Amino acid sequence: MKKYILSAMIAALMIGVVGCGEKASALGNVEIPQQEIDPAVEEQLRDEIDQSLEDYDVEEMREGYLDYSMRLFAGSVEEGTNSMISPVSVMMALDMAAAGANGETQSQITNLFCEGASQEQVEHFCRDLLDRYESSQDVELHLANSIWIRDTYVDHINEDYLVRTDHIFDADAMVAPFDQTTVDAINQWCGDNTDGMIDHLLDEIKPDMELILLNATALDAPWAEPYEDYQVREETFINADGAAEDVKMLNGMESTYFKTEDAIGFMKYYEGGEYAFLAILPEESMTVDQYVQSLTGEKYLEFWNSRTEEYEVQTKMPEFTYEYELVMNDVLNDMGMIQAFDEKNADFTGITAAPELFISTVLHKTFIEVGQYRTHAAAVTAVILENKDAVIPSERKQVYLDRPFVYAIVEVDTGMPLFIGTLQSAQ
Repeated sequence: MKKYILSAMIAALMIGVVGCGEKASALGNVEIPQQEIDPAVEEQLRDEIDQSLEDYDVEEMREGYLDYSMRLFAGSVEEGTNSMISPVSVMMALDMAAAGANGETQSQITNLFCEGASQEQVEHFCRDLLDRYESSQDVELHLANSIWIRDTYVDHINEDYLVRTDHIFDADAMVAPFDQTTVDAINQWCGDNTDGMIDHLLDEIKPDMELILLNATALDAPWAEPYEDYQVREETFINADGAAEDVKMLNGMESTYFKTEDAIGFMKYYEGGEYAFLAILPEESMTVDQYVQSLTGEKYLEFWNSRTEEYEVQTKMPEFTYEYELVMNDVLNDMGMIQAFDEKNADFTGITAAPELFISTVLHKTFIEVGQYRTHAAAVTAVILENKDAVIPSERKQVYLDRPFVYAIVEVDTGMPLFIGTLQSAQ
């Protein structure tokens, strides 16, 4: 068992890890010093955490997550540009912060995910998601969490917070000098946990930053039925500005069709059938931005529940690759998470007994590549805490994604999106 090391153990590029269990704790060739603690103490803390977790209503939590996802998505889209977020990545990073919050600060964060849910219910939900996503057989879906602590601040951290985040979120806690070596190590951690798709998140760490909570989510999903060479053709995509773009268009035939009053769509399955690519094409009189701004969890569920396998669906979809990055402070503020950003009133006394921490920045970065054979997607979320003082078809349908559209990568059983984005330009 590893010791929760409440002292700095940094020398040059050496980074200390505080955690438990037998997790790998090296970054590259960096040595990680470790220290033993009394296993009985750790076991007692883990038992207390397990007992504190509360059961949740599955359907209620799903609906809450979908509403949160659509609100977060609507607030994160930049008009006329390609955009993508990972609701699950943002939730994991924020809920690690909520695990160390108290009072209104905590409830404002948990209410993002499901109105009225307790922190113990949301933690249970997060734990179940981690277990389910990591057990996928045919799609490589990897979620990783970590906590980075400034070496001069580590003595202030509550041991039970580190045990809790390790036990619930499987999060190693890194004790580091918060200099350029730490910047490099964080960027390396991001690259290692996103298969190299996102290998740069931070340029610097400011003097007032004391903790950085990180989530990385990575997906490598082969199509259940890859596109054959003859299905890949040079065609035209009309972008959000009305300009024609020459693209490689993937032409296919799918079996799941969606239709509501203002959108149609299709779903293409990944290997194993647990996950799928969901395409949502707004009606021609509505822009993608207008459609996204109208999205709610209820409206998304209406679209999801409209699915039918009554038709063959001719489809077209461009190959595309892009990155997206944004600071989510304003989006989360508008969604009701206010106190955590408030230097005077934020309450993170579950992390440290001294009431001195607040969230200064929630940084989110994503990557997607949709191609002939598979989809690669990744997201990294950083929550930065600073010191206050420092069927036989009867007919055929068509869905041609030859103009801007919305898409999501979803869990097929629930429709819950892991990633959701817009394609406004294919170049």
